[in-house]
Amino acid sequence: MIDFEQFNFHGELDSGEFKRFLKYCADKNVSDILVQGGDYIWVELYGRQIKATTHTIKQAHLSNLISTFWSADVEAALGSGYGADRALEVYGEEYGIPRGEYLRFRCNFIQARVARVNEAYAITMRIIPSELPDLNKMSIEEELFHAFYPAMGIVLICGPTGSGKTTLQAGIYAYAGKHYPDRKVITYEDPIEFILGGSHWKGPQPAQSQIGRDIQTFADGIRNGMRRKPSIIGIGEARDLETMDAMVEAGLTGHLCFATVHTESVAETINRVIQVYPPAQQASVASRLMGTLRVIVVQRLLKTLDGKREAIREFVVFDRELRNELQDHSYDRWAPMLRQKLENAEKTIDDKAWLLFKEGKIDKQEFIELAGYKAFRVRDERNAK
Repeated sequence: MIDFEQFNFHGELDSGEFKRFLKYCADKNVSDILVQGGDYIWVELYGRQIKATTHTIKQAHLSNLISTFWSADVEAALGSGYGADRALEVYGEEYGIPRGEYLRFRCNFIQARVARVNEAYAITMRIIPSELPDLNKMSIEEELFHAFYPAMGIVLICGPTGSGKTTLQAGIYAYAGKHYPDRKVITYEDPIEFILGGSHWKGPQPAQSQIGRDIQTFADGIRNGMRRKPSIIGIGEARDLETMDAMVEAGLTGHLCFATVHTESVAETINRVIQVYPPAQQASVASRLMGTLRVIVVQRLLKTLDGKREAIREFVVFDRELRNELQDHSYDRWAPMLRQKLENAEKTIDDKAWLLFKEGKIDKQEFIELAGYKAFRVRDERNAK
């Protein structure tokens, strides 16, 4: 049973009450907050949607909220048919936030029809913990843990939205800050989420650049980064040809790059990176990619029967032996070869989820939502024999 008592604004969504609500959500371990004109505020807690307020939020309240917490240009962008992304930091001992601490959020804005309200504002807020995640507490597989810090190359952290990619990436940086003082870290993010650095950081304090504010694009950032002599370049998201190409070049020239990609399997990831290029370039790009690729890890968060969530991962470590083996074949064979290796070792995402189901940690429906009913039926019949 999830403990979350609905918040009562008493009809007034002013800045003070909203800050108290945000602090209440953070204390309850909420991950996401959805504020829409004409609807209740909803929160996501361990992957479950929960009605968070006793009353609906009037569209008229949101204009004042946006101008108070963000800026007038956000509402102007919404009215012009554009969305917006912003970060938000909230301070104040009077709201229960201790002196010297703050709450941080990644916020997305869009205009939409919400039920009977036309042209309503919809604000999605992701709570970013102030404490950096501890890689040692993430149940990272030993082989994967030790593969995260090669001298150079590319590490791709993959999964759909809400799968914990950013948290895993931040944990990797935080571990480097504690254990690798000679690793200079720079990142390019949109927007900046976890704030890196602090007194525990043994090397230079990391420099985090925000796309659109500090530099125009991820690709520009990577090219800029190669002139700053970093050991680690963090890339918020690799989704276009320019970014992919700059990332491969950085990996080949002696840098270690971490990037997130919105894919759902190792096989899909390697295809996505290659196929973002025109067909005439794909063979040469594949060869360059295999020269620098070090790890692909795909993560999902599954709802467990104790009301929380658990991370599962499929991953491939591209050591010299595997890279040589793949390069003996055409690049269009790489994805099926990698899929077959994971299936033979029973280390796919589906395998990891099935193991949780057999251990009684997730229910049947959670497995079916991930892998499909057919996959459940096949495994169930095989298990019954």
